[in-house]
Amino acid sequence: MKKKVIEIVSGIVVVCLCIGGYFYFDYQHQQKIIDSISLEFNDMNQVEYGQAVSAESFIKSTNGEIQYQETVDEMKIGKQTLKFIIKKEGYTKEFTYECMVKDTKAPEIILTKTKDQIKYGGKFDITKYIKSIKDPVDGDLRYKKESEVKEGDSNYYTYHNDIDTKKPKDYKINIIAVDKNQNKTEKTLTITVLKEDKSQPTTSSTTPYVSKPNNKVIVINPGHQARGNNAKEAIGPGSSKTKAKVTTGATGISSHKTESQINLEIGLKLKSELQARGYTVVMTRTSQNVNMSNQQRAQVGNQNNAAAVIHLHCDSSDDSRVTGAHTIAIAKNNPYCPQLYGASSSLAQKVIQSYCQATRIRNRGVSYRNDLTGLNWSQVPAIYIEMGFLSHSREDQSLASSSFQQKCAQGIANGIDQYLR
Repeated sequence: MKKKVIEIVSGIVVVCLCIGGYFYFDYQHQQKIIDSISLEFNDMNQVEYGQAVSAESFIKSTNGEIQYQETVDEMKIGKQTLKFIIKKEGYTKEFTYECMVKDTKAPEIILTKTKDQIKYGGKFDITKYIKSIKDPVDGDLRYKKESEVKEGDSNYYTYHNDIDTKKPKDYKINIIAVDKNQNKTEKTLTITVLKEDKSQPTTSSTTPYVSKPNNKVIVINPGHQARGNNAKEAIGPGSSKTKAKVTTGATGISSHKTESQINLEIGLKLKSELQARGYTVVMTRTSQNVNMSNQQRAQVGNQNNAAAVIHLHCDSSDDSRVTGAHTIAIAKNNPYCPQLYGASSSLAQKVIQSYCQATRIRNRGVSYRNDLTGLNWSQVPAIYIEMGFLSHSREDQSLASSSFQQKCAQGIANGIDQYLR
């Protein structure tokens, strides 16, 4: 019995030794495979902000298959730890790699020019010198007033502007751009304000305008054009206020004719009517396909020393019931050409009275303004006439009619006759 027990115990010991040996050698085999799994990284411990980098770019070589890999967030500044898992013969091993995302690219300031001269008393507009200010990754930077900039602010540009165009000297304007990650770029714009040119005699702008006798030159400006130009221009000499250079105008509610076309048709008829009465007529435009700003149109009157400049326009309103015509004259307190107030007012009154008598359109009188570019740049008497409302069906149809347009031309010509008597 004792011998049998010993045999059983010995058998159990042998079995345990066999099982233990199996697991031992299996473990050794597993460990050998795991130890053979390797991942060698490229030397890429720094990544540029905003530059997309694939996970494979970090890997130089592997012994095994890539089962999992993390990608770097190129839009997140700072240290990042990436995890990789390599698999071989059913066993896996995890690796990590640390990289740093840095923003080394500063914003770009591109100027149209870095030096320029402006006349004494002229207008300085820094925007015409700035072509673009942007970050290579985050795009355009927003403008922030210098007085509003606080420590730690980002993603903006600003500049210091102390230019006085009535104090001749060289001015240095420092433009500063700061991106999202506090990278800074600075660029200097040099502006030279020239000395006042006193070689040209000047006359007081408050001296009332006196028309020259026997002046029979009339300039007609058919307002607007086929395609507008939204670029800005100063509304008057030396003004910081700007408006679009020229717009397309309204469109007839019934005729569907554009205001620019109606203005041109009446303008050409007015030209013929005035020429038949012995006037010399200059048109600012004779077609729709022009690109002429309101300032340029005013200069046509100045260059021809016109006895009168007539700007032809049509009105429009959200209220389709509104009717009537009116003229617009230079205001008495106009800061650009107050000397023309009296002559412009007289011309406006004569023209609107004669126009409404000839057309039977309701007379809405004369208004006075100092915000119209075509008037503010004038050096000779000028007015606007709003000939009727294109938003009113009946007036629109009339203004689009050739026979009615002839009445418009005759009425305006009658007013010019009365003004120049």
